[in-house]
This record gives sequence, C-alpha cells and structure tokens, in this order.
Amino acid sequence: MFVLHCADAAGNPVDMLYDPHASTLTHMDGTPVIARDAAQREAFFTPATRISPRQPGRKHAQPSVLKIQLGLGCNYSCSYCSQASHVDSMAASSTADARAFIGDLDRWLQAPPSSIEFWGGEPLLYFKKLAVLVPELDRLFPHAEFSMVTNGSLLTPEIIDFIERFDIRIAVSHDGPAHRQLRGDDPFDDPVRGPLLRALWQRRKPHGRMAFNSVLTPLNSDPAAIRAWFVKTLGDESVATSLEGVVAVHDEQTLGEGGAWTPEQFRQLRENVAACFETGEALKIHALAERASGWLRSIVDAMPSVALGQKCGMDRSDHLAVDLHANVLTCQNTGAQGRHGLGSALDIDAVRLDTSEHWSNRDCCNHCPVLQLCGGSCMYLDGDRFAQSCDNEYHYGLGILDGTLRRSFGLRLLSIEGDVRRPQRRKTIPIQLDAVAPA
Repeated sequence: MFVLHCADAAGNPVDMLYDPHASTLTHMDGTPVIARDAAQREAFFTPATRISPRQPGRKHAQPSVLKIQLGLGCNYSCSYCSQASHVDSMAASSTADARAFIGDLDRWLQAPPSSIEFWGGEPLLYFKKLAVLVPELDRLFPHAEFSMVTNGSLLTPEIIDFIERFDIRIAVSHDGPAHRQLRGDDPFDDPVRGPLLRALWQRRKPHGRMAFNSVLTPLNSDPAAIRAWFVKTLGDESVATSLEGVVAVHDEQTLGEGGAWTPEQFRQLRENVAACFETGEALKIHALAERASGWLRSIVDAMPSVALGQKCGMDRSDHLAVDLHANVLTCQNTGAQGRHGLGSALDIDAVRLDTSEHWSNRDCCNHCPVLQLCGGSCMYLDGDRFAQSCDNEYHYGLGILDGTLRRSFGLRLLSIEGDVRRPQRRKTIPIQLDAVAPA
C-alpha cells in the first residue's frame, strides 16, 4: 500500500491510498476514488504464469501472436539498439529458408494466428524474404493482421505497393527532433526516400494503418515536442504518433551513455510526460493514452497483480517468436545461436522459456507503485542492465501516473510514501596493487 501525496489546483494537500496489487485507489477514509465492482474479480482474471529459469514457461502451437524474425541486420547504428548485442547469435537465413519455413508450417502450427509480425533488424533489408512469406501467409491466414516496424529509409514504390496490397500495418521507428543525434541520417531529408515516406503516410493514413514511434531518451524526453516535430514535418495535425517506450539498456555502451539519466533528466522526463496530459497532447499519443486508460481500467475492474504479465507479452505461451529456421526465441530481438534459442517449433512441446524472470520474482517490482503501468521492464535483463532499465521505466511510469491524476482528478502528484524498493546494483571494489620496483 502506498500513500499518494498530491495537491489540488489551489495547492491544498490531498492524500490517497493506492494498492497496485489489489488495484484499489481510495481516499484516506477508505472510500473509493473511482467506483468499481470487485465482485467478479475471479471470473474476469486468469493468473499470469510466473516464469523463471527455475520454472520455465512453455509455448504452444496455437499462437495468437506470431513474430517472425527475418534477421538482425540493419542499415542504421542506433545509439541504444536493443538488438546490437545479439547480432552475433543470429542464425543466417535465405529466401530458400523462407520457402522452407512456409512449407513446414503445417508440421507444427495448429491454428491460424490472429497477428503476424515481421521483424528485423530492419525488415526491409529482407524484402526478398518478405516477398516470399507475405503472399503465402496471406493465402493461408486471410484474417490475420500483418504488421511491421521499419526505419522507413529503404522504401521504394514497389515496396509501398506491396505494403498496400497486403494491408500491412506499419510503424515507422523515428526519433523526430533528435533522430540524427540518436540514429543517424534522417530519411525525411533524403531527396528520394523522404517523398516516399510521406507518400506511404498519405496512402496508409485513411485506413489508420501507419504511425510514427519514438523512444524516450535523455536527449529526447518530451513526447509533446516529438509529436510537434512530426506535425510540422508532415504538415498534418492528425499524424499518428506513439512511443516505443523509454530507453532500455541491453549493452554496456547504452548502460554508460544513452540509457543512463541524471536526477535532473529524470525529473524533466516525469514533468514532460505529465504535462502532456494537462495539455491534452497525451490523448493524441497512443502509448501514453493506452497506459493511462489501462491504469484506470485496472482500478475500475479491480485487476489483481496476479493476472499481470510482462509488458511485452513474451512470457505468454501464445506469443511466439521464431526465425526462418523455426527456431523459437525468447523474443524477436534475440538470436537462436546462444542462450535465447529455446528449441524448435517443430518440437514445440520441448521448448522451454528458461531465460527470463517474471516481474513477480523481483523484489523491486513487488514493491513498486507503478507496477500496473510498467509490467516489469524487460524480462530477460539482469544485473546493472536491468537496474538501469527498471529506473528508466519507473520514472516514465511516475510521469504517466502524475499525468493521469492531473487529467482525471485535477491533482498533482507530489510524492509517494511507502515501501518503495529499487533494484540492487552490483558493487565493485577497486583494487590497487602496490607498484613493484624494477629489478
């Protein structure tokens, strides 16, 4: 249980009690802040599987979400890439492997997926494989939703026609005003790619099948400024923007540079995010609106934390990531030739998700006021990489919590009182050897 110390518009103190495990938000006298009906809690919610290396999760042959990793190659070198440390463990594949993948589906896939996602690296580097996979998957699973995340720098008229023909939902990963600093050349500035990227937006916009997604980093922490950049660049107030979230730490470079925030940068992140709710900009940024509404729903529906899985969904047995050799992966950002290769989809019953920790096995998550907003950060990180990623998610979550309170109740979050526990970091003790005099 946590006490949320807030202030109303006149500066008067207002305190509330919040329990993220029972999803209760009450005044200090115990009366609910939001009306709810907890009577049907058990009927509504199924406990999440608490995976760990000690209690591995499983995958089954009827996935609702099928993520196909085409390869981890990319034409960019983003400063915070979540895949860079896994490139060496990628199993190389060819268009022949794409054909074999289609041919082998009936050996293990027992039901049509609801969603099929195509992943890189940069997936358009592998367009020849997509040209093999997509038409056949469309024929086999005509009701499946196709989607893809791309940096948008490799578009051609042929690719745009292909995307439209098979109605592929597109998320363009782009960091708006900080793109050049964080990722490299901006495709919008390219005399060929820029017009194609704008054309893709114009063609997909009427169908609601495209958005621009950014990552919040110390150099790029204002969602409203990011959205304003896209509005100006595309000359379109209705441009669909979202966030891939806050930067996570997957390698030592990101741990030491782009993924680490100063206390002042964290404070600015929280205020930037919260301010978006006051102005209404958060309602135009899908990730913010979805997290805020999800938190409010958790209270209305009395969602217990035992039903809360990881935010990425890859702890679930019906979320499956595979490469073109049918290797099952921890997630689409990892490679099969290492610890994240979990087995073969051709022997799905033998696959074990033993690389990750469910949030419930982490002390910091069990004592976190933004648990219902966060969902545990990256499930396979540990040590200092997890600790920094957790800190990043924590302050991002505080910004959304503060913003939701401002928008919904006219209250500003001042502080949180309770048993908040942060992740432990490794402690290093420098050893200084006495100089040895030369002989």
